[in-house]
Amino acid sequence: MDEQLELLKEGNEQAFEEFVIKYKDEATKFAVSILKDYHTAEDIVQDSFATFFVYRERLKSYNTSKAYLFSIVHNKAVDYIRKNKRNVILDINAISTFSPEEQIIDKERRDSLIKGFNNLNEKYKKVFYLYAFQEMSYKEISQVLGMSLAQVKITIFRGRKKLKELCNEGFISGRCIK
Repeated sequence: MDEQLELLKEGNEQAFEEFVIKYKDEATKFAVSILKDYHTAEDIVQDSFATFFVYRERLKSYNTSKAYLFSIVHNKAVDYIRKNKRNVILDINAISTFSPEEQIIDKERRDSLIKGFNNLNEKYKKVFYLYAFQEMSYKEISQVLGMSLAQVKITIFRGRKKLKELCNEGFISGRCIK
């Protein structure tokens, strides 16, 4: 366990402030990917940081502090959707981190990916988001989503296979992301 993780577990306010600054934007993007509402996502993330601090002793069951935070954000976002009975669809445009120039250059490729991605089921979308955009390991994804490591691997494999099928069926025009 690294020094920052120990400081967080002890309740060191400076370490926690640095942690919030480091992960606030990533956590907000993750919440937006689930909720499709930036302001609600900000509220969920703020509440998640508070929960993280209050229950910081639970960090020992997670590999990283980021995995624990994202687990809290995921659970709070899902709870919010359940309570408000909202059906949320992930739109990759809402979470894009490309510069405007890159967006223009990669438009055709992104459009293909968006069409395929939005036609995947929610389980695939969440796993792919954490894997591709947050660059989490399989183990971290399993902790965040409460899935076994084997389930994460199978979900990523099947999701890739499904995207490839969509490309082969001609559903996605243009180039396909391999």
